Amino acid sequence: METAQLLLIVSDGRGLFLEGKERVVAAVQEARTANIFVIFVVLDNPNTRVPIFKGPGELPEIHSYMEKFPFPFYVILRDVNALPETLSDALRQWFELITAADQ
Repeated sequence: METAQLLLIVSDGRGLFLEGKERVVAAVQEARTANIFVIFVVLDNPNTRVPIFKGPGELPEIHSYMEKFPFPFYVILRDVNALPETLSDALRQWFELITAADQ
């Protein structure tokens, strides 16, 4: 069995849908199909509201990007000082998942 790869994304997540939600959802699905385990570390307040662009000539809607967040594995980090501990926890959980899958 091929070992899953790990992709850690550390971002505020605000520009997540600039290229359209469908494109982001497709990229997340492609990663899962390619056996890439994605963890998104959101450095932000989850109540932040951002414009969601729908299409050319249409006005954007204002939403919390967490309402339609397309990543199945994520953590919201409000204090950047907790980043090392958060990343080590994420790595530990990833190792547990791939170890369980190999057995």
